[in-house]
Amino acid sequence: MKYLSCRYIEHGIDFEHTRLETCCFTCHSGGGHITLKQEYAGESIDWEKLFEQKRKYRLDHRNGNLTPNCTGCVFLEEREWDEEDYINFLQFNYWIACNSKCTYCYEVQNKKMFDKIKPYNSLPVIKDMIEKKILRPGGEVSFGGGEPTIAPEFEDLIRLLTANGFKNMRIHSSGIKYSPAIAEAIQKGVLNVVISIDSGCEKTYKKIKRVNAYKKVLENMKKYALANQKEYGFVISKYIIIPNVNDNRTEIDLWLNSVVACKGRWIALDIEDVWYKTNRSVISSYYLDLVNYVLTKAKLLNMKVELYDRARGLKEGKNFL
Repeated sequence: MKYLSCRYIEHGIDFEHTRLETCCFTCHSGGGHITLKQEYAGESIDWEKLFEQKRKYRLDHRNGNLTPNCTGCVFLEEREWDEEDYINFLQFNYWIACNSKCTYCYEVQNKKMFDKIKPYNSLPVIKDMIEKKILRPGGEVSFGGGEPTIAPEFEDLIRLLTANGFKNMRIHSSGIKYSPAIAEAIQKGVLNVVISIDSGCEKTYKKIKRVNAYKKVLENMKKYALANQKEYGFVISKYIIIPNVNDNRTEIDLWLNSVVACKGRWIALDIEDVWYKTNRSVISSYYLDLVNYVLTKAKLLNMKVELYDRARGLKEGKNFL
């Protein structure tokens, strides 16, 4: 039976700072935050209860009752979904500490609140999932943060997931700390690393990131790019458009030139989250023009482009007036 749902509701789990969710996507009109377990801090998971919650969402969607939080999400698709209980889409967003201080970061903007949250480890839970055959390869794994590479368990997690057959992993990183596990997985063609540099020069980088690490990040990006031996493993240079900071063609051109210098072939484009949500219904066509400009330039440079959900929504007219 065909019905509207998504891969994350069906077979995903998102490790957040204080809870478990189906995914981390919140930029659509429904707002996301589909909860599987409240007040979570790394303890063992009752898998039967978790899958019971997933079955409820699945049944609602099969009956045509879309979860309101999912309204407008770009990941919804109508197809025949299987009914098995397993996880093959993992998102790790529980790590708070970071080696950058990005102006747009929600953790930086809410520092007092996040300072009260104690970090936890997810490695024992992943080992439990593997032992109980709940975790299956074939889906995707992604890491957000904070900065995942400075988590004590990060290197072990990447190597464990690689050893258990995951071939589609993505790390969102500041790029400030070089990770041997990332380089190894890139060489094996099972991982890509997304580095949000958001700038084309040292001055703009420091203004956004509030740390002095531009040259170091470029060096690490080049190291990762040179580790690429396969079709999949690679480094992606990401540019988050921030109104009145880097939202101009001059900075974008400098950024694209730096990608070429780092031997990069992949880029990603996004739009600053808080501004986007606040201005969703009145976004100027100027920003759609910027997105199209990047797409055109990338084609000339023979680069592959990925639009994140905000930029993708703008391009597809789902949140554009």
